[in-house]
Amino acid sequence: MMSYTVMGDVVNLASRLEGANKEYGTRNLVSERTVAAAGDTVEVREIDRVMVAGHTHSEVIFEILGRKGELTPQQLTSRDRYLEALAAYREQRWDDALRALDAALEAGPGDGASIALLKRIGNLKASPPPQNWDGSWHIEK
Repeated sequence: MMSYTVMGDVVNLASRLEGANKEYGTRNLVSERTVAAAGDTVEVREIDRVMVAGHTHSEVIFEILGRKGELTPQQLTSRDRYLEALAAYREQRWDDALRALDAALEAGPGDGASIALLKRIGNLKASPPPQNWDGSWHIEK
């Protein structure tokens, strides 16, 4: 009998993103390639820039929020504040990032990605990243 399996970088990334949903409190993380393939049919939110085990470059990951044009005003506000927080986070402006995340959670209480980033920023404030940090987060499992 023959046994077939799928291998490669794309499959590795997809597998890592499936597991990363737990960390980010999301249900459907996708890569930049998937967002490009979907075109303008879906609303997405950039979640992070990650480096997965076995890769030497970071990948931008997104959460699919819904069909294009179908987000509520609260979802749009939460997404926009999260993106502000993500930009401040990457520039190590921790307090600005925390304020934006508070606003994101006010618009979308219980947002897993915002909660995950809040925790991470708390850790990074206590133990700052190295000077050459590019804002990428490492996903090992």
